[in-house]
Amino acid sequence: MAGSDGEQADAIRQDIDWITFAQNPSGPRPFVRLEGPPVFRWAAFKMGDVGRRAMDAAGVRPDQIDVFVPHQANSRINELLVKNLQLRPDAVVANDIEHTGNTSAASIPLAMAELLTTGAAKPGDLALLIGYGAGLSYAAQVVRMPKG
Repeated sequence: MAGSDGEQADAIRQDIDWITFAQNPSGPRPFVRLEGPPVFRWAAFKMGDVGRRAMDAAGVRPDQIDVFVPHQANSRINELLVKNLQLRPDAVVANDIEHTGNTSAASIPLAMAELLTTGAAKPGDLALLIGYGAGLSYAAQVVRMPKG
């Protein structure tokens, strides 16, 4: 399932659009601007609802989730999501942000690869994936961890 929260569209945004930059490449470079506190509150609490909707759509309960792979933007957000989602205490939670930082759109596949490489997760484990980003767009799905 996927969507966006248009009311919060300015919370994560690029300050100069690519068309403007292309017309004046010697001008200032575009940067992503993030309003930290609103994004934190939105992600920590709204993404719990998104995760529950994804589990409902897949017909699974929180206690059936073996692995949780949230977007690796902020470890405190991820800790709150685990509580809000009421996942099992022994569920594996990706936390590669500690050594990779926020890798943007690559964070979920990188985290999945690390979990499989280290043996923390096994192929076939049931995983909840939640991602979010600019424009406050989001997506979540329940998948089986892939085979190597």
